[in-house]
Amino acid sequence: MRTPSRTGRSDGSANMTPMIDVVFLLIIFFLVSSHLARQESRIPLDLPVADASVDQPPLNDVFTINVLPDGAWQVSGTEVDRAMLDRLLQSHHGEHGPDAAVRIRTDRSVAYGQVEPLLRAASGAGLWNASFAVYQETR
Repeated sequence: MRTPSRTGRSDGSANMTPMIDVVFLLIIFFLVSSHLARQESRIPLDLPVADASVDQPPLNDVFTINVLPDGAWQVSGTEVDRAMLDRLLQSHHGEHGPDAAVRIRTDRSVAYGQVEPLLRAASGAGLWNASFAVYQETR
């Protein structure tokens, strides 16, 4: 019968390699996701000006849709069509529930007719909490 030898690992020690791997993966995940989140709100758009606005605290679960000056829709830096937008909104609804927020950032030169389908798509996905990003007029 073979007896365990004491020349290898000492008793009571744990292999830390898998835990270190997981920690590095989590660090990479948070770095990438925070970079994408910052990128969403930094796309240069000439936002419309409003007389009044409500400051909203930044929410982590806000679904941001950018409407570029040519009318194209962009989510997470990727242009999307109506079918893809519907799927993304339904996925957002599934993850965060019906109270999940949708923020629309649109260039001021874009006609309302190009923005209105976004509101319909959000409504169709069961999301009611939609807001527009604007600049507040300074007096």
